[in-house]
Amino acid sequence: MAALFRRRRDARADETADSLLGTVTRGSRVTGGWRFSVKGSPRHYDDVRRIIESDPGAEVYFGEALTYERGAAVALWRVKARSFEWLPVLYEWWADAERIEPIRFTFHLYIPPELKYSALDFRQHTPAEVEAYIKEHAPRD
Repeated sequence: MAALFRRRRDARADETADSLLGTVTRGSRVTGGWRFSVKGSPRHYDDVRRIIESDPGAEVYFGEALTYERGAAVALWRVKARSFEWLPVLYEWWADAERIEPIRFTFHLYIPPELKYSALDFRQHTPAEVEAYIKEHAPRD
């Protein structure tokens, strides 16, 4: 009877957990890239996604246009990139957006497995510094 209430360890579940990222990113056009997350304003979700994916060496493999983190609304882009040509374009677009609208916003970088706290704030770094940080700290496929 005790076996009915005890959890059985399933070897297949362990295999699935190890290959979950592979399953999520199956069919990915970017191989051998660095994996990281960017969080920012939900208002700009589509524009940022288009900017990232305009670079053939980068893609958003998962995105959420609106999620809540500690009571604040944020957008999430999980990115896999082997090139960073999109990063200076993002900074240029960002400067234009802040010039047009009276609202200041920023982007935060998150490096797996630590997805609770931001690794850095884009506003405090140049595109080259963000790229160097990602290449040094982010996991690579």
